[in-house]
Amino acid sequence: MWCIRIIRNWYGAHVENLMLIPILTIATIFIILSTIQSIHAFPINNIDSTKLQLPNPQKSISLNEMNIGKIILYSIVIIILVVTRLKWAKHGRKVTRKKIIIESIFFLAIGSIVIFDSFYNVGIPILYLIPYLVVFFGLQHYSFLHSNSFISFWADSKTKSIYVKGGTHIHLAYVIGTASRIIISVLFIGSLFTPSRHGVIYIDNSTQVLATVVFDLLLMISLGLLVGINRRILIRYNLINTGKEKISEK
Repeated sequence: MWCIRIIRNWYGAHVENLMLIPILTIATIFIILSTIQSIHAFPINNIDSTKLQLPNPQKSISLNEMNIGKIILYSIVIIILVVTRLKWAKHGRKVTRKKIIIESIFFLAIGSIVIFDSFYNVGIPILYLIPYLVVFFGLQHYSFLHSNSFISFWADSKTKSIYVKGGTHIHLAYVIGTASRIIISVLFIGSLFTPSRHGVIYIDNSTQVLATVVFDLLLMISLGLLVGINRRILIRYNLINTGKEKISEK
């Protein structure tokens, strides 16, 4: 993808400007999503459900099938997040510069899609983007500054590959932030690029907006912490790879 190549090239050339990665990624994703929605927007939200020529039992079955499908899909996503994040934090994983960058961009993309959906479908005022970004960049920088003591590196004695582990509480925070946003969407908010504007449990629009803002902020906190520790891991990896930092072998 052209935007990933541009960001990766910038990352390699200006290691001191690592803050540009999340800024450029979020901006690029929002521009792409806005363009796609403007060109290909499907007018399903303007359809009056009372005018649909479907029997009531058929409508009920259709909605139930959709909710069950969402619950199954998001349950799988949550399970994968829990298993991979906590396993990597506890037992360690092999890291490379490419892996760290792609992982950060991937999670930024997921978070951006969710936030974009909050503005476009749920109806969150666009001014809320300001506190969202303040929370994200603030926690990202905090995590970057203080995550050094939470992570440890070692090298494989045979392959010389570099491994890292630690930061369990940060990975746990990301799992909680992402899982709670998914769960609240299924139960109360609906949307997340599905035709339903309400979750399994109906709540009024004002409560829906409030719940979305609260859990969006929780997602921004957890995403900021994760991107911050990834920035720190990448800097340490570059130092180790260039011989400026020594680590033990196992």
